[in-house]
Amino acid sequence: MLARFAITILAVVLIAGSAFADTTATATAHVYVVVDQNIAVTVLTPNVDLFSIQTGEFPGTVRFRIDANTEAVGISVAPTYLYKGDDPTNTAVLPILLASDFGALIEPTNANPIAGGSNEAPYEFTYNYNGFIGLQSIFIIFESSQPGYFSQDVFVTVYWNQPDEEKPQGEYSGYVTLWAAVATL
Repeated sequence: MLARFAITILAVVLIAGSAFADTTATATAHVYVVVDQNIAVTVLTPNVDLFSIQTGEFPGTVRFRIDANTEAVGISVAPTYLYKGDDPTNTAVLPILLASDFGALIEPTNANPIAGGSNEAPYEFTYNYNGFIGLQSIFIIFESSQPGYFSQDVFVTVYWNQPDEEKPQGEYSGYVTLWAAVATL
């Protein structure tokens, strides 16, 4: 009797643990994906005419575009000095230096610095872009007023200073770089 009971239990277990074949069947799996934070930067004014100067401080404004799928973005700016003839290896004519008393003014169209901070980023590091020496600012974290993303133009104003009354005439040029990074609040 005990043997017959054990065989019955074994048969029930084997039948319950196997799949039944039929003319149709389905099975469903739950799938998921995580969308990572991402950011892209483009320059909207790749060539900026700073006009002409004799002596003194003068500004230049460059328009960039930042697109990110997050509301918080850290931004840093690195302008170079301006070199005669676009030649940073020319040691005979000194470059026009940055007016480092001013920081880089960073103005997104729909964002503000967090915690009531300033949108003027002071320079803190030396920067080298293909031999063009300059300065890089600290990062400032901005929060977008857009719902869940940061997709907007960013205006960057930088100041240079030309104090030499006998500076050789001609065209002096350099670069302005913008870094943007996904930030967390």
